[in-house]
Amino acid sequence: MRVDRNKKGFNRYTSVNKSQIPEVKRGKETTFNQELANYQYIDSQQKLQDLINDIDKLVKKLNTNLNINDLMLYKKMVKAFLQEATSLAYLLEQQRGRGRKGRTLLISIKTVDQEVEKLINEFVNHKQGPMEVLETLDKIRGMLVDLMI
Repeated sequence: MRVDRNKKGFNRYTSVNKSQIPEVKRGKETTFNQELANYQYIDSQQKLQDLINDIDKLVKKLNTNLNINDLMLYKKMVKAFLQEATSLAYLLEQQRGRGRKGRTLLISIKTVDQEVEKLINEFVNHKQGPMEVLETLDKIRGMLVDLMI
């Protein structure tokens, strides 16, 4: 098998002068670790936002039909949110050498956890009516949003 090359067309291609090449300007200099930490932070914030949206959908469902199964699912979702928030806080602490707000995050998480436990216990023992449960759900959501900031 023979390959016939057309060498006549080869002269059409010319080299580019340096003056024709646009210069690429460097942006602000960051290290790889800074870039990685920035993308991890953005990813964690997106996960927190997705979890809040899922929690909001479940609260709307609880507004129409309040039952123990959905409350237990709510508890799991809040725990997942708190885990993500603590991992984000740990990432920030590791990156900066100290916590963003000191011990505030740990105290807030403990408070949210106590509120969820109290909500479920009072619902199971029929101490709270539907309106009180919904008020507590709204209060917990406010605490979760505070953790995102």
